[in-house]
Amino acid sequence: MSPGQIVTRQIKAYNDRDLEGIMALFSADFKIIRVSDREVLIDGKEACRKMYEQLFANSPNLFAEVITRIDFNNKIILLEFIHGRNGNTEKMEQVIIFEIINDKIAKLYRR
Repeated sequence: MSPGQIVTRQIKAYNDRDLEGIMALFSADFKIIRVSDREVLIDGKEACRKMYEQLFANSPNLFAEVITRIDFNNKIILLEFIHGRNGNTEKMEQVIIFEIINDKIAKLYRR
């Protein structure tokens, strides 16, 4: 599966709030890293699982709307609007960079 296909599956699983589907795409040592200061916000697949469990439970109307996508080697860059995050009625704009290593999402960079 190509990096682009992996990210497409991740977006679908996210929008479906499919916890097992999304977790199958992450590496065991997955990290979420803040771009501005390189701080690790989520460290490891189990911490990621807990974060998504809470997010999905608190966000019945959660939906990611991809505005722009750039596929570049093993990195996929998305500009997206997130709707319904934690019950919020206003959309949130975010840029995410996925880094794919060995057919798994290894790192996710966000602002």
